[in-house]
Amino acid sequence: MDAETATVLRGRAKAALTRTKYFIDKDDQTFDKNDIRNKLEKLELTYTEFDKADAALPIESSEMKEFETKYYETKAKLQNILENLSMRTNVYANSDVFENVSNIQSSNFKLPKINIERFSSDYKDWPSFKDLYISLVHVIICVYQTYKNFNILEVYCCQNQQT
Repeated sequence: MDAETATVLRGRAKAALTRTKYFIDKDDQTFDKNDIRNKLEKLELTYTEFDKADAALPIESSEMKEFETKYYETKAKLQNILENLSMRTNVYANSDVFENVSNIQSSNFKLPKINIERFSSDYKDWPSFKDLYISLVHVIICVYQTYKNFNILEVYCCQNQQT
């Protein structure tokens, strides 16, 4: 492979990594297990392509260190999202949310018990906590008294103020 082709292929791999990173960082993003699995597979292929292209170029022009840093960071985020989605599925399986939905009356709605861990106050944990909170509290059908949502969030987020 000549240097020009290798440079172009390396650039494409970097662009693919950047697109995946932006996919994760979108604020309004809702994730699906299959999407995340596909992104992880594509990320592996991207790494392989970058490695081949970078190996064809002189060592002094290597960008492997920078690429690997972004690659492993992005891969870890995707794996965390996938783990949280799996955990969320388990919470749904152990919850009576969907059994209660058919019995909802708009004037008398009681939120089901939600089993999630308290927020650790670590900013790195916020995206996964936010996704879990949104899926369990905001997506429930016909939530009549929205202030309950904020009370729940306050309970999970303000544990440090209680001591």
